[in-house]
Amino acid sequence: MRDKILEAVNTQQNLPPLPDILIKLEQIIDDPDSCIADISDLIKTEPVLSGRLMKLANSVFIGGGRDKAEDLDNALGRLGLKMVLDLAYTLEIPKVSSRTKAINQVSFWKHSFASAVCSKSLSEFFEQSDESRENAYLAGLMHDIGILVFLNFFPKEYSEFLAKTNDADQSLEVLEVESFGIDHAEVGAKYIEKWWPIAPGVISLVHEHHRPLKQGSQEVVALSNVLLNHQKVSNGVGPKCSEEEPDFSQILGISEERMNVIKEEVENSLEQVSSIFEK
Repeated sequence: MRDKILEAVNTQQNLPPLPDILIKLEQIIDDPDSCIADISDLIKTEPVLSGRLMKLANSVFIGGGRDKAEDLDNALGRLGLKMVLDLAYTLEIPKVSSRTKAINQVSFWKHSFASAVCSKSLSEFFEQSDESRENAYLAGLMHDIGILVFLNFFPKEYSEFLAKTNDADQSLEVLEVESFGIDHAEVGAKYIEKWWPIAPGVISLVHEHHRPLKQGSQEVVALSNVLLNHQKVSNGVGPKCSEEEPDFSQILGISEERMNVIKEEVENSLEQVSSIFEK
């Protein structure tokens, strides 16, 4: 089954392509000669995206509530270029699964967004480079794309598989390997690498997000995924995680107080930006 899945991933683009606006936005932001007006002109071509970015710029999440951003240029200035890009991905990426009815879309994408926030927070804690922090955000957002690939390429087989795993004692990725010879982390990474113009650093983090946690680990997406599952912010797919929570403070080599701060930051971000998932 593994070979059949990999062949399908390499020859068929069953998921929608990465939205054009994300590719163009990346290009403009990477262009040293670009300015806010160029980005604003592009985003204005997507009225829904424009409106939601305006709303977020004036939200508590961004520090709104003082001087209201009255137009898109002002909103983009408040957000900053990198946050504009992160939020654009957050708002646009869920469109790739719009045809998939076999999962709870809200739970799935809330978990993905939470993972993006948590992964970036952990990357900042570890004082990783700016590039690594950006990679951490996108990888957290995309880490479960492989589940969508399974559902789009093999809907019957994977839906039946999920129905059998709800009460299983093993993790989803272990059960996937037993049934298909490959897990969603590897499937997702290979699909992104083949079909989407995404940085190799992001793809690597997606591929490794079910790596076992080790003392001193700085695999931020793997860490955030386990942390969120034990904080009851799961993607709603497959069996529930075990009740016993790993000692994150020991794994990360930080105090319990600092670990609680990281958890609180993620919880606050989720609450404050819930509007991302409103239609």
